[in-house]
Amino acid sequence: MLPTDTFFSDIKLVIAAATAADRPRLWKLIEELDRVAERVPRTAERCYGYQARLYLVLQEYPAAMAAVEKALELMPMDEALAILRGDIHREAREYSQALKDYTEVLEEHPDAVTARIHRAELLQLQGDYPRALEDINLALKSEPRSLRLLYQRGVILSNLGRALEAIADLKNVVRLSPEADLKKQAKQRLRELGER
Repeated sequence: MLPTDTFFSDIKLVIAAATAADRPRLWKLIEELDRVAERVPRTAERCYGYQARLYLVLQEYPAAMAAVEKALELMPMDEALAILRGDIHREAREYSQALKDYTEVLEEHPDAVTARIHRAELLQLQGDYPRALEDINLALKSEPRSLRLLYQRGVILSNLGRALEAIADLKNVVRLSPEADLKKQAKQRLRELGER
């Protein structure tokens, strides 16, 4: 099989919808990606990147790291691969390494919104709310209509004890979000802040 954009798009769909029942299929895709990388070397970095994502879904963190490192050897300046490496570290609970990866991406690409969001999430997880807020505010400048970012900022503001600002953000999420789950989460946070 020749690799095509359709082939890689199909893999993206499989990754997005993967369940525990798909494990055998994921392992077969990993093997297929090895064959494609060998047969069509110009696609090798993409193959290894998708392998890393598949291994991540399988929670095979050392294998995911090995695959992303292979991809980065072929494409050392690739922002998405560097973020993926940070994601693998984060999922493996190697938080300091994940933070380092996201920060390195942002030093090279200050406008890398995905790296900024992932770093903010990690900083929030670690309780570093002031730095998380700084990253979320910068991400919101790039994506001002993102209600997920607005929700995240509301949560961070709440954790910083800035209830009035948090309430304003969360009320906007409730008012504007077409997503039922996000709206529900925002309403729950508002109740926790004493709002009805």
